[in-house]
Amino acid sequence: MNKANLQQLFSNYIAKFDYMNDTEHAEWFKWVSAKRFRPAMDNALSADGSEFVYLLKEAKKTAGILVDGSHVQPFAGLIKFAEKGDSAEVQNMFKDLYAEDGGDVHIKQEKVFDFIDRSHRLRDKYFYNSFRYKDDVHSVTGYMFLYDPDHNYLYKYSHAREFAKYTEFGEDWGSGTKTRLDIYYRMCDQLVEYIKQESALLEAAASRYTRGWVSDPQKMHPDIEKHILAFDIIYCGYTYGLYEGITYIKGNPIQIDPAKREKAYELFDKWQHAREAFDLLNEGKEYLNSVYQPGIEVHHVSYGNGTIQKNTGTQIEVAYDTVGMKKIGTCKAATLEVIEALVPGYSEEFDEYRDNIKGENDIKSLLSFAEKNLAPYLVYLDEVKRDAFQESLNI
Repeated sequence: MNKANLQQLFSNYIAKFDYMNDTEHAEWFKWVSAKRFRPAMDNALSADGSEFVYLLKEAKKTAGILVDGSHVQPFAGLIKFAEKGDSAEVQNMFKDLYAEDGGDVHIKQEKVFDFIDRSHRLRDKYFYNSFRYKDDVHSVTGYMFLYDPDHNYLYKYSHAREFAKYTEFGEDWGSGTKTRLDIYYRMCDQLVEYIKQESALLEAAASRYTRGWVSDPQKMHPDIEKHILAFDIIYCGYTYGLYEGITYIKGNPIQIDPAKREKAYELFDKWQHAREAFDLLNEGKEYLNSVYQPGIEVHHVSYGNGTIQKNTGTQIEVAYDTVGMKKIGTCKAATLEVIEALVPGYSEEFDEYRDNIKGENDIKSLLSFAEKNLAPYLVYLDEVKRDAFQESLNI
């Protein structure tokens, strides 16, 4: 690594320390989340059945935004899988992920990709190819990091790549299914070594416990090994522009028009919003199809109660005592509340999907428009975002 560049980054971090931890940004939440997560997860992993699902939701709350964002929500997906009947498998996935590995990063990598594979199988079982509930290296290293930050590092591709570029870390850890955690961990280990030599940086970091941002310092993880601080530096470097004044020379980087790069990320965000709406639309249609099955009782606003005799995938045939057999389109009838399945919890579950199904045509048009707009700008995106876009087109 380029030590001079690192020291400049540390200096910029210290200079913006108050700003990054003010009431609006509150980056100190990482230390609180890391303190609260493990006890909450241990409670979940020692529970059975429905209690596990409830306690897993409580554990998710402690994670804040370190795993789930506003649109991509793999942790929420795991809870969905558990609610739908695979609570034992989800629980075992976490137990296997947290199994002792002796600090061997190669074993950690095997555990991460095993978790991802099992999560994807459950996702495809309940929400086929949903972009919204997709676990990846970031989310699974997040579960490990939150549970034991002193022995794990949280991986966030864009932020880590930016850090590696400006500090001139010369090794490539790949991306996606080819990510090599041993190389990423080596970079983070080097960062931690430098952190522990910088007294001004350590002093600023220590003040986090005494500034009154959290009423009780005991509610913050002590971060003995400085792994949380390492991730905070990597994260804040990218998020708050802390590379100002730093140049890099390795790799002969391609000079990219900053305006086009900014436009690319703006278009990616719009595409991601559109894709999430589209996924939620499909999930809602799948949910309706799973509920409106032969033998289920329904209530029609005009015909009263009846029993489903047939489901074609887009419409159902219902036998009513009052008018005999009638056909009706499932999605339109359900969204307009013409018909309702007499199934416990149906109304609450369907409310999550109602607006998306009602706006199906607009959502499909918006996604198509977003895909066409983003395609010419792919070269300006980082590799993970390009891969996410290309993968979505191949689903």
